[in-house]
Amino acid sequence: MSVQSVNAKPIIIGLTGGIASGKSTASTIFKAHQIPVIDNDQIVHDLWEHHREMVKKVEDHFGFQISGDGRKKLAKIIFNDETKRLELNAIVHPYVFGKIEEEKKRLANEPIIVIDMPLLFEVGYEDQCDEVCLVYVEPKIQLQRLMFRDQLNEVDATKRINSQWSIEKKKALADVIFDNQLSIQDLEEQIDSYIRGLNNEE
Repeated sequence: MSVQSVNAKPIIIGLTGGIASGKSTASTIFKAHQIPVIDNDQIVHDLWEHHREMVKKVEDHFGFQISGDGRKKLAKIIFNDETKRLELNAIVHPYVFGKIEEEKKRLANEPIIVIDMPLLFEVGYEDQCDEVCLVYVEPKIQLQRLMFRDQLNEVDATKRINSQWSIEKKKALADVIFDNQLSIQDLEEQIDSYIRGLNNEE
């Protein structure tokens, strides 16, 4: 990777996709190229585990404890009620965005930073990115992969998919599409080619 001026800003790449589309695999490929990845899901996980202030706000709002089976209860609520999901997001997202900004500052001298964010378009984060890359699979493949991966029936898998924007809607908005309907090697080749193009632009 070419050396970037200390004063230059990193290129911010938003990486997104539908649930079970293969975004985590794509993220791993970027990491293999020594490109730092800010993992939104990991940030959320860490906040639930360690950020007592955020957890207490959620507990106070929904009226039950999140520890133990409370997390499963909350998940069931938000996958079945869009209003409740938006209420939860309004509490959690400011903490998530704050952590992302901290990570961006820490990585400020890197040439490229990838932000791995499943709900990137849903929360309007595309405005913070120089380019948005989408990992794409057809909806029927997405459904099959989710059912297999999480051992869900079709009804429950469909509810989870429908809790996000459709992958076709995201495809129409993304700057770059990585087609993940064939092999991992094929996905690697697409991302390798994309990274070579970025390096040539620096």
